[in-house]
Amino acid sequence: MKRSTQLIALMAALAAGSASAAGTLAGTTIENTATASFEDPANAGTTLNSTSNTVQTVVLPKPDFDIVYTTSGIADGNTLTSTPVLTTGAVPGQVIETPYSLVNKGNTPLSIVLNADTTGSAAGATVKYYLVNTDGTRGAEIPAGSAVPVTADNPATTGVDEGIVKIVQVITLPTDPALITPTSVFGASPEGTVAGTAGADPLLAPGNGYASGTTVQEEGKAVDTDLQFTRVTVYAPALDNNPNTNPGTPVDSAGNPLPPASVPPVTSVNVPTEVVGKVGDNTPVVSAPGYVTPAPTTPPATPSPVPGGATDPTPGGTPIATNVAGDEQIAYPIADPNATPDRVVFTNTLTNTGGATDKVQLFPTLADGTPDPAYTFDPATGVFTNTTTGVTIRFLDPVTGEPIKVSVDPTNPTVAQYPTVTVPNGSTVVYRTEVTYPDVNDSAPIAPVTVLIGADSLKDADLVSNSNTRNTILPPAAQFGDATGTQGAVETPAPIQTVIPSGVSSGINSPDFTDATAVFPMDVVNNGQYNDSYTLSGTVTLGGVTVPVLYYAPDGSLLPRVSNDATSPDYNKFITPVVAPGTEYKPVAVIQVPAGTLTGDYTVTQSAVGNYSTIPMTDTNNIIRVAPFGSVAVAKFVAKAGVAAGSNPINTIPNPADYTATGANGAKPSDTLRYKIIGKNTYNTPVSKFFLSDTVPVNTTFVSVALSPVPTKTIYRVTPVPPAGSPATPGAWSATAPAAGLAAGTVIDVAVDADNDNIPDALAPGATLTADFTVTVN
Repeated sequence: MKRSTQLIALMAALAAGSASAAGTLAGTTIENTATASFEDPANAGTTLNSTSNTVQTVVLPKPDFDIVYTTSGIADGNTLTSTPVLTTGAVPGQVIETPYSLVNKGNTPLSIVLNADTTGSAAGATVKYYLVNTDGTRGAEIPAGSAVPVTADNPATTGVDEGIVKIVQVITLPTDPALITPTSVFGASPEGTVAGTAGADPLLAPGNGYASGTTVQEEGKAVDTDLQFTRVTVYAPALDNNPNTNPGTPVDSAGNPLPPASVPPVTSVNVPTEVVGKVGDNTPVVSAPGYVTPAPTTPPATPSPVPGGATDPTPGGTPIATNVAGDEQIAYPIADPNATPDRVVFTNTLTNTGGATDKVQLFPTLADGTPDPAYTFDPATGVFTNTTTGVTIRFLDPVTGEPIKVSVDPTNPTVAQYPTVTVPNGSTVVYRTEVTYPDVNDSAPIAPVTVLIGADSLKDADLVSNSNTRNTILPPAAQFGDATGTQGAVETPAPIQTVIPSGVSSGINSPDFTDATAVFPMDVVNNGQYNDSYTLSGTVTLGGVTVPVLYYAPDGSLLPRVSNDATSPDYNKFITPVVAPGTEYKPVAVIQVPAGTLTGDYTVTQSAVGNYSTIPMTDTNNIIRVAPFGSVAVAKFVAKAGVAAGSNPINTIPNPADYTATGANGAKPSDTLRYKIIGKNTYNTPVSKFFLSDTVPVNTTFVSVALSPVPTKTIYRVTPVPPAGSPATPGAWSATAPAAGLAAGTVIDVAVDADNDNIPDALAPGATLTADFTVTVN
């Protein structure tokens, strides 16, 4: 009994083997010889032994195998959706390695055929398997469908398991954007099979223990029930490209923290706002600030502040209104005096919440996120150029102001083509967008400059923006000139208004030629892209007097003055209503010509200035033509002592002292009568060939005639009394004064001949000519 017990214990020990083995290696021959012990009957006290025959047993194959994760503690038997082995945030082209072990759990060598199971995986990834070298490095590739020999573990050895072959699964993600997107899920599991080689009689043809012609899955389980998947999800960029905000963790283009001073503050800025009415002293009532319908106010009010705006960080920066909800910011530049291209610098922010640092390229984009083909990019200068519109764009670092460079990082899964910024997770990169656009003139209609900025993560495979923001410039433009039948103002031909300086005015409906009012229909055209109002002013110099231009609305009401203080230089400046983009306003320019203004053509100088845009405009081609108006007044006075000067005027001409026109007077024969004849030109233009005439009264004899004051040259002409029945015939003009003694009825003319042409000179407007005419009573 004792020996039998020892044999059973030995057999149990042989069957136990190692932890992964199924027991004694197949092919092992188990030999056993039994003995019988007894006391020799012939010799008491002597033990005899009898030996049996030897029995041999061959250990047959007991196959079993499995593929497991090399990392301990991870159970197999999962699917792509249930596996705990997960790689997240993978990027195009990324290589994911997972170590596995081929385990021979039987007692016979097996050839495990290795394939990849990719059930549920997105297409496009490649899956390969490699042996692992003893130093842990990747060894030879295992071609798909090929067999890997795995010996059985020898239970007789300790410290090593010969029944394990280590491999590594290598998944390489695609780079084609058609094959990999942020929603793609990739994965694979090694799948092992063994082809059976055992014959019908396991003693004669034990093979590997599996029946010939069969294919056995891992651990003999059903197909696809004992897999070990690795799941790979793709990085999903989470970018928010915005107008200027107040970021909590700002960084520069390289991802370095920014000092707060480098980020323009988001504050209220003054931009045009809508005028909804006027009260009191023509002071506009301004609506609450609004982004949707910005419009300028009119002086003296200031432009309304819009919350959440910013200012172009360059000197004299342009006010920029921010519409965060609409991912847009709008710049309202004022005009400048030159025709060189204008520039606006926007501050933009880009926030990354994708869970990892991201490199992002910036570019002008279409609405679908693809690069705008209208722009060409020069990586040497960092300039995007729209060859059609002439608009150029540069992306600038907020600290250095230098163009942001194209990333050349070879670790990027996607090669950068455009300026690249680095955005740590949870941070906001601040970058500036410099937009330069043509500014040929401030008169012709101009379109808005709209730039859609795309931000594309280099961690995805496509070149498509992950987040867009819009920067818009609303340039100003305006025309001022004479009104036309269609929209637009002209400066030629020069309109002419003819007036007579009668002192009579008819307002804006004044007809030509009949009164003292000149009227010019004008036109202010807003050819720009934001609402504006305009300050109008003008003057004309009439005979040395500066006369202001008054501006009326089309309904005949006077436009509001900039100042109602008549002593202010702004008193004769007038404000138009707000003029919307693409529309016009037609004020009426009115000039009251003072009475007595001399005839002639007078040029009116007018100007208009945009109250927000500051565009200066002039119109200098309107002409006031003053027509002749007035008469020539003549008065004759006779000497009478004691008559006060001006006490007896005649025909608006005052009498000289000691002369009367109507007072009773007497004379005796031989007495001298002294007359003063005064002619006055009340026309607003000189009257030519002016002379005074008088006839020797009946019962008197001519004594003398002389001009007073005496001119440089006086000429005379005498018309003698003709014979009865004959017409009077004037004599020639002569510098010789008529001799005394001419008879009654003789006509004597007297004139000034300062130019010595023997023709009476002209009498200037408002001038008088006085002749002293003396006769004696017969």
